[in-house]
Amino acid sequence: MKEHSSPIRFGAVLSIMAIFLVVSTTPSTSAEADTSKRPWDFEIGFSPSYKPDYSGSQDSSPHLLLWASGEYRTEHLGTFALDSGSLAIDPELRWNFLDGRDAAFGLLLGYREGRDDQEPGLLGSGSGSRRLQGMGTISAAVDAGVQGHVSVFGVPLFAQVRSALNGEQGTLVILGAYMPLELSSCFELVMLPTLTLADSTQMQAFYGVTPAQSVDSGFRAYEARSGWQSAALEMIGDWTISGGWHAIASVTYQHLLADAASSPLVQEKGQVSGLLGMSYRF
Repeated sequence: MKEHSSPIRFGAVLSIMAIFLVVSTTPSTSAEADTSKRPWDFEIGFSPSYKPDYSGSQDSSPHLLLWASGEYRTEHLGTFALDSGSLAIDPELRWNFLDGRDAAFGLLLGYREGRDDQEPGLLGSGSGSRRLQGMGTISAAVDAGVQGHVSVFGVPLFAQVRSALNGEQGTLVILGAYMPLELSSCFELVMLPTLTLADSTQMQAFYGVTPAQSVDSGFRAYEARSGWQSAALEMIGDWTISGGWHAIASVTYQHLLADAASSPLVQEKGQVSGLLGMSYRF
């Protein structure tokens, strides 16, 4: 609970799927869905959101998100899922061919938004700013990798390794924990802390400035090396209304680290994103 540019492209379709499978390696916790009697879950929803114009920007803009997420559990082939991601984690298609109660492992096919040198607009699913004119465009990327989780003292700890299959982007390693708290029969609060590690290709794409880009944009040249990119904490509230309807709210604080935080493109190391919307679960 990235893909970029037009919301009807493959990446944008994934990017507008937002909270049902908040973290890619954990099962559904919907109160009204009796998963013991059926092998699937499905949800559609919409939400206005407010997020930074790009990673490191001091300005934020509104966006309108529509999503549809689902999971299908087979008897012998594991679990297949379409995961909308979250404000801190990019969306993905996932296959856990090893899928136990306390541990799972599988493959993923995901999507990451790019970045433009202009604002994407209300329906744009990516990031961008006129402040970045001269820096060029970073293409949206389809990525592939592996992911899994293991429960430690009842808390699922998860990891993802995602490598871009096209464009300028590189490889990300995401580590995190999924901590749901059922505060009442109709309200659940989920805390989702994550750490993201990026290779030099990924860091240079979003935080580096080549000599040519320096001439065109006016930013000083800067080489961004591999290392920790960011730490984030997302808090997600899920209110059960009635008849399958839910109200969803999410707030995320993300702090840039190491070479990402020192980039001349970065105005704010710490950024806040949020969304508020409705969903319907079948």
